[in-house]
Amino acid sequence: MKNLTVFVLVLGVCAMYAAALAQQTPMTEANPKAELRKSIESGKALFSDPQLGTTAQSCNDCHIMGGAKESKMGKMSIKAFDNLAGTYPKYFPMMNKVMTLDQMVNWCIVTPMKGPALAWDDQRLADLVAYVVSVKPEMTKPEAKPVKPAEESKVEQPKK
Repeated sequence: MKNLTVFVLVLGVCAMYAAALAQQTPMTEANPKAELRKSIESGKALFSDPQLGTTAQSCNDCHIMGGAKESKMGKMSIKAFDNLAGTYPKYFPMMNKVMTLDQMVNWCIVTPMKGPALAWDDQRLADLVAYVVSVKPEMTKPEAKPVKPAEESKVEQPKK
């Protein structure tokens, strides 16, 4: 009798699990390359958006031509973006600490632009980072072609 009770309970739990699975909406598989392109485009728009801060400045005011050209802020030189994904994290003497690229983006929003820091899980932060990583100095040349995002090179997707 005890075995029958356990069997019925296990069968009931399995039935409830199967019913729950049947009610779930199937996940659609996204195109990773298309999603990255959308993120880069969104980041590019945010890069010129003065509403990230309160000073009416955008990222593009200091990092001219979308970060593709070297510039100056007072006496400080601002290098053009080049292989940012390969250079972070790195030590910043001005802050006296090692920072990631996400932290540097937030530093720019908080300090010169006087805006609120973006949360680590805010898609806008991911989009801004995706954009700045995609920028190359060569993009300022008229004949230059946009550089493929790094993920397109040889990242394999997990198999189901």
